[in-house]
Amino acid sequence: MKRKFFSLIIMISALYLNAQETFAETDSAEEALCREVAQDIINIYDSWDPQRDFDILYPRVEDFVETFYSDFPDFTFDLIVKEQVLEIYKDNPGEVSGLETDYPEFRKKVESEYPGVIVKNVVEDIKRTGRLTDYEKRALVAYKAMKTDKIFEEIARFITTKDFYWGYISDDLDKSLNDSADKIKNYTLSRQDELLQIHNEEVNTLLEEVRSYEMKIDSVESLNDMAIVAILNQDDEYNTETYRIEKRIDSLKTAGADQGIILKVSDEKNRIISEYIDVKKEKLTENLRLERIAAKEYWLERKRTKFFDIKEEESYRLNDLVSEFLIPLEEERSIGSFDITDSFILLVHQNAPEAKTVFLDQIRYKYYSGLISTFGSYVIFNKIPEFRTYRINVLIGTILFIILFFYIFIQVKKNKEKMFIRRIPGLDAIDDAVGRATEMGKPIIYDSGIGYQTQIETIASMLILRSVSKKVAEFKAEIYVPTCDPIVMQISEEMVASGFLDAGYPEDHKKDNIFFLAADQFAFAAGVAGILSRKKPATAFHFGYYMAESLLISEAGFAAGAIQVAGTTQASQLPFFITACDYTLIGEELYAAAAYISRDAQIMTNLKLSDYAKITIGFIFIIGTILLTINSEWTFLQDLLFTR
Repeated sequence: MKRKFFSLIIMISALYLNAQETFAETDSAEEALCREVAQDIINIYDSWDPQRDFDILYPRVEDFVETFYSDFPDFTFDLIVKEQVLEIYKDNPGEVSGLETDYPEFRKKVESEYPGVIVKNVVEDIKRTGRLTDYEKRALVAYKAMKTDKIFEEIARFITTKDFYWGYISDDLDKSLNDSADKIKNYTLSRQDELLQIHNEEVNTLLEEVRSYEMKIDSVESLNDMAIVAILNQDDEYNTETYRIEKRIDSLKTAGADQGIILKVSDEKNRIISEYIDVKKEKLTENLRLERIAAKEYWLERKRTKFFDIKEEESYRLNDLVSEFLIPLEEERSIGSFDITDSFILLVHQNAPEAKTVFLDQIRYKYYSGLISTFGSYVIFNKIPEFRTYRINVLIGTILFIILFFYIFIQVKKNKEKMFIRRIPGLDAIDDAVGRATEMGKPIIYDSGIGYQTQIETIASMLILRSVSKKVAEFKAEIYVPTCDPIVMQISEEMVASGFLDAGYPEDHKKDNIFFLAADQFAFAAGVAGILSRKKPATAFHFGYYMAESLLISEAGFAAGAIQVAGTTQASQLPFFITACDYTLIGEELYAAAAYISRDAQIMTNLKLSDYAKITIGFIFIIGTILLTINSEWTFLQDLLFTR
């Protein structure tokens, strides 16, 4: 037994040492690779000559600076400091004398950034003037515009010439940068199995964490009252409340109060403690449940991570590692941040020789920051795979949907007259409503709401309009179609014309009866209400997208004595239609209406396809609910349907 135990210990130790050596080799290989890539980037930086860009940009910068100083010849940096001091003391300008004692770091900053500026003189100037003059304000605005909008933006514009990459990089250097980025990518690909294994271990660890929350919740629910009280003793509110009652009991005992009163107060104390215990236990349990939900959601997210995402995460990590190796190389070359400073502008204005040296360095810094950004984009933004395997479920679903569509379409074509569609009373009333209009010699009003041509409710309304127009033509009635959108008006005109043509009476179609009213919601409602009150139609149809205007239109139709049939998917407007209209199509009945009236094969196919989709989704929902009820970790059905 001892021999087996020692053998097991030796085997575990060997595995551990082997793993440590593997990780050490991995780390050293990574470090060597990232150091090499960092050196590649610096070599590209060292090989770049900024002279061409300097020769183009520096004369422009000189021109910007001299133009500004020609407009404001007496401008000095005292004015910039004055503005900053006034901003500091904007609430108490009279306290400006205390600047040197209140803000010593500000004085040091001014002396380092603005040579020649004496804070004391600026303070004296503020005491005399108290504010910036209009001339000074204009000078400051012009200076800031020259510094940022002209000089800085001119350099940035000149450099950024290709999308978000940097135009400085020639094709040869661009290829070198791409080759360096490929080293990182190829290294990541070579570790595919290892990365997937690490990811699987992470997912398993997260799953164990989710399971541990179940045990924590059970342990909290099984805690006795004394354990909860021990936790409550850390709660200030609980301690204050119980202390108050205990002091009250002590004072009653001291005063010799009746024993019944003391017992009553003690019972109150026990009741309060019991309530605190229940609330605390419930709160602890609820917090753990929320933590468990968050942990499970994160587990699901990591579980569904594909290698494409893992590669991206690894690219970020390696790019950060390359950046660490670049830091000492940057320090060797004194590479700083690109910035157009006030002191540089002063050097340019003074034609100082150092200005050119400073500007050369700034161009190099700008180039280097662009180089790093481009390298990062080459490493991180990998090409999207032409065939995304993680979306194969969408491909399969699309293929099945197409097969189902053609199958239903063939069946509908064969048996469209026998195909069952649930009876909708509101649509059965259309024939009677159109007939009533014919008998009374009154017109029919049809409107499609305020929706645009892209909205599904408007599309459904147009299909119904065609079928209604056909019946109107057959009954020799007259139809008016007011619209709120010019494009919807054109579509409505085509639908009515098609309906009259289907009935065999194209000559009866009156184009002027389809017209545009107004694009505004309530102007359209007022227009339709006016038509209803003037024309006194026998029938009014309201099918489409409606909002607050629904009540105005339907009330006007009711007052005109028309039979009204309405339909919308907007649940908030259905009560108004149900109240004011004779028949109302509720929700999806609007979409089924066209198929119900026309019996058109294609429209009926869409209707039946949606029915099959509902059955399929309902079945998947039931199966998924059962599986997750049995075991919340059985997520393969979710994983099958999940996509990015």
